[in-house]
Amino acid sequence: MDTGRHSVLFNYMYRIVRQKNGLTLVCRACLHKVRAQDFDGNIGNRRTLAAHAMLKHVHAEHSRETHVRAMAMVMERQNAPQHASRC
Repeated sequence: MDTGRHSVLFNYMYRIVRQKNGLTLVCRACLHKVRAQDFDGNIGNRRTLAAHAMLKHVHAEHSRETHVRAMAMVMERQNAPQHASRC
């Protein structure tokens, strides 16, 4: 299994937001969020557990039928022009 290729693919499906209180994984195709601090650190690495939960979400909610549409949404968001903030 080529884990590098899979991590690149899933970087497009969710993003990691670092905050003072921990990490939050945010799905790029919908509003779903997973907080690493919500997982029990006694059963494994919290970030790994959160990433696994997010991957389960991506596979369950954004299956192959919707994968192309979800990826198009991600690419559209990434390529959207940035609006200058108004003062």
